Amino acid sequence: MRRAVLVVGVLLVALAVGVGWYLAPIGPIATGYAAEIGCGVHLIADRPVDEVIPELPDNPLVPLLRVAAPGDGTFRADLLGLYDSVAVQTDDGGCRLVDPDDTGAATTTPRTIEPSADDLTVPSDPAAAAAAAGFDVDALSAAVDAAFVEDDDPTREVGTRAVVVVHDGTVVAERYAPGFDAGTPLLGWSMTKSIANAIAGTLVRDGRIALDDNRLWPGWEEDPVDPRVDITVDHLLTMTDALAFEEVYDPDTDATRMLFLPGDTAAYAADQPLVDTPGSRWSYSSGTTNLLCDVLARADGGEPSTLAARRVFAPLGMTSAVVGTDTSGDPVCSSYGYATAHDWARFGQLYLQDGVWAGTRLLPDGWVEYSTSPVELPTDAPYGAQWWLNADADGDLRMASIPADAFWASGNEGQQVVVLPSDDLVVVRLGLTRGYDGIQWGLEDLLGGVLDAAPTD
Repeated sequence: MRRAVLVVGVLLVALAVGVGWYLAPIGPIATGYAAEIGCGVHLIADRPVDEVIPELPDNPLVPLLRVAAPGDGTFRADLLGLYDSVAVQTDDGGCRLVDPDDTGAATTTPRTIEPSADDLTVPSDPAAAAAAAGFDVDALSAAVDAAFVEDDDPTREVGTRAVVVVHDGTVVAERYAPGFDAGTPLLGWSMTKSIANAIAGTLVRDGRIALDDNRLWPGWEEDPVDPRVDITVDHLLTMTDALAFEEVYDPDTDATRMLFLPGDTAAYAADQPLVDTPGSRWSYSSGTTNLLCDVLARADGGEPSTLAARRVFAPLGMTSAVVGTDTSGDPVCSSYGYATAHDWARFGQLYLQDGVWAGTRLLPDGWVEYSTSPVELPTDAPYGAQWWLNADADGDLRMASIPADAFWASGNEGQQVVVLPSDDLVVVRLGLTRGYDGIQWGLEDLLGGVLDAAPTD
């Protein structure tokens, strides 16, 4: 009996050690993800706490997580009592991961965004506006409705939550899933990268930065032979900086460590070594965008947490929009932009109008053309400067039935703001899409249906 007890004890100790070894690197990331997303779902979007867990990726740790909103502006996630993460809604409206024992360190400058002179018209009857513009209203409605239909594959989820179609600056169709409406701010994930492009454009306009600026990170200056000093603003915008970074969302990778553990996201990216000469290769990297945003914040010189609000959201009247910050207080421009579907449409409309809003040029002349010119290096798909493109440098199309001049902001789980200049259209689609790769959930079908319903010259 004693021997049996001893064996069981050894096995239990071994099991505990094994579980601890397994959880040590990924437990804090799992709770960090849950706290960050929970803060956005509950504190930014004002949705119930019980809707947080369904937002999380399907993995074995999720059923073990416990989440709570104590009512003090924080959102907490716990894993088996071993790992605890806290996100705080800051004064500027965004969320920030903080040390669980230092939640008071998350104060920021409150933002002020008032409705502005608006180039987006939201009629009380979009269908009437569509008919007046010459749309086939039934066909347009059918195209939007189809984006909400689930397919027969149980391993995939379309999960559309919002679609807004804008023609010539007027909303001509919109629909929302149950539980969501025009006032619900939704996470854009990597659509936030395109906001970083706009911030950069305003700073170029003001002469605070130039595309060929280099020596961008103070730590690189310490060693004059550090080849990273040759990285330019243009390299960061076009993802050609050649810094090492795993854009993989598995546990304990660069992307998950950077985003879901308290820390300085830009410093994480800046500490990575080069894998090639800057400008010689393209590699999609959220670290690159966060480094870019740190460069932009220092060039701006104002409060980093309100950088996007001051430079982009306030001029456009995007009253719902926020970008969350990291523990250091810098905006996480790779991933944490929230806005309503209407405000995401305003952002797309700015680019449709070549960077002009309400008669004022916000982005420099030629900026949109620069941003939508394809990188002339091998890429995963046609890419410009923090925007995805339909046509590559050779004219080959990613979506064969969609005009070559289409470009879009794109984010994880099926977020898209698509700009179609030749048809004077902006199409916003937001959702929780799983089991699909990028735009493959049915974006081309949605756009094709809208184009088929659109007026012809």
